[in-house]
Amino acid sequence: MRVPPEVRAVLERADLCHVATVTASGPHVTPMVFALAGDRLWVTTSRGSVKVRGWARDPRVAGVAAHGREAVVFAGLATLYDVLEPSSWGRAIAETPTLALATARFTRKNARFFAGYAVDAHRVPLAWAPPGRVFADLRWERVALIRDGVVARTWGRWGGSVPSRERFRATRAGRGPLEGLPHGVHEDLGRRGTGVLAALGRRGPVALPSAWAAVGAGLYAALPEPVLALADLGTPTVPAALEIDRPSRWRARDMVGAMARGRAEVHAIDRLASGGRSAAGIAREAEVEGDRAALVRIRPEGLVWWRGWSSGTVAVG
Repeated sequence: MRVPPEVRAVLERADLCHVATVTASGPHVTPMVFALAGDRLWVTTSRGSVKVRGWARDPRVAGVAAHGREAVVFAGLATLYDVLEPSSWGRAIAETPTLALATARFTRKNARFFAGYAVDAHRVPLAWAPPGRVFADLRWERVALIRDGVVARTWGRWGGSVPSRERFRATRAGRGPLEGLPHGVHEDLGRRGTGVLAALGRRGPVALPSAWAAVGAGLYAALPEPVLALADLGTPTVPAALEIDRPSRWRARDMVGAMARGRAEVHAIDRLASGGRSAAGIAREAEVEGDRAALVRIRPEGLVWWRGWSSGTVAVG
């Protein structure tokens, strides 16, 4: 699928792509640097990463990259290129010209991050250094352009209705949903912001730009209902992950973020039989308003966090 010009314009200006893969415990989504080459999006990751293990089992992939008030959402398939994996050598030979182009564009587009690695070279773990990395190309089958929270245009087969639970009741009492994170990570992330909601829909994984808020003991994503419709969820309760982060434009050491993995409960606010006012209030706290706002409660089963090159997991419940 060729990259439409308006999609290319966003991707060339975006710093990061939030890439979702499918694992045995549901969607997994984290930010990655990337580049465009051969009408494909290219990323690199550690050889032993969750994404590499996930793509080896299930190559379906989804992602979202944003710049300003525009975001590109895509879904497709991932292909791995690993010099230590004989099964990928044939692909690498066939793709040699494109791989060379992808490497050059990746280096040029992410020059700031490479400068950050040079500054911190004495601290970079081996898994983050070139010998421990693999390349992957993400070939999109579906692409959507979102502008000012509105689905401006789509390519490929998207969409469906947004299933909704009938009632909503806020989780007010109890421990805050992010309090298990290390103190510095929790403080940096705050209690609201922008993030990425990854969910497993009927056509596979999808990643969508969203706002988020931690209110009382609940963790919520909020987004316009037509944007959520891109996921084609099928049921109002699905496996999901919410990624929130405070990125750096050039230094991996300064990246801070977390991902809550578990179940998502969908509430189309204008269709709720009860609890609509409470749901709308939480959506407003996340700075999402309108007649067709959707509130997604995340029921975390685990938290993954990262700060620079350190990372960890926290059990929930």
